[in-house]
Amino acid sequence: MERVIAGFDGSPGSVRALGWALGQARLHRAELQPRTILPDRTSATGEKTEEGLRRAAGDITRGYAEPRFGHGGAAAGLIAACSPGDLLVVGSRGHNRLAGLLLGSVSKACLYQAPCPVTVVPDLPRLSDSHSHVIAAVDGSEHARHALRVAAEEAALRGVDLHAVHAVHWDSVGVELVKPDTDRLMEWGERTLDRELAETGVKARPLVVQGHPTDVLTRLGAEADLLVLGSHGRSRLEGVLLGSTSEYCAQHAPCPVMITRDVT
Repeated sequence: MERVIAGFDGSPGSVRALGWALGQARLHRAELQPRTILPDRTSATGEKTEEGLRRAAGDITRGYAEPRFGHGGAAAGLIAACSPGDLLVVGSRGHNRLAGLLLGSVSKACLYQAPCPVTVVPDLPRLSDSHSHVIAAVDGSEHARHALRVAAEEAALRGVDLHAVHAVHWDSVGVELVKPDTDRLMEWGERTLDRELAETGVKARPLVVQGHPTDVLTRLGAEADLLVLGSHGRSRLEGVLLGSTSEYCAQHAPCPVMITRDVT
């Protein structure tokens, strides 16, 4: 990780995002760049706003990094600042003023268009000095394998356990599902997860849970330091890590959610 770029507009959500980004930069010994996008580079109001935001960011970073300012569209400005080796950190929402930095639409645009991994820090993250564990969502896709490796690195840097979670479900069966079928479904999930851990060489606590992946991952995220997902995954029966699942978790999980960039 070369740089950690954090979107900042002074809102409570962006303050939390910048604080998390500072910790991440220190873990990786990476450069931290707080980024603020303003709509107007010439007005006196813009100059006062920039001065206030510079002080606010400095109160958080305490000399670790100096904020940088751009002008124009918030999402476009953040995305343009990123390179593939960076991590972009945004809050789930922000001020509905200036260039609208960190609004849900901006965070969503960053998730889809940034050339690097993106972490979304929720409005009420479970952040403390004591670490618990990192969760990697696993579905058997190459995107999920990459996310598993990234999650392993994040867990190692924090000195915590890695939980590899595989959610299994049959939408078409619903309440008609009988116990023998449930047993076979869980056995299939366990074999899939064991295979993925063996192929990647990652050491993790395996956890197979029956349920829709969005429900499983957001529920388990309540006790995690970080949830790591691939940007896309399988679109078949086992369907974990679809783009919609990653987006849902980024919006609703109670812990920071890192979406790794697509692999080719």
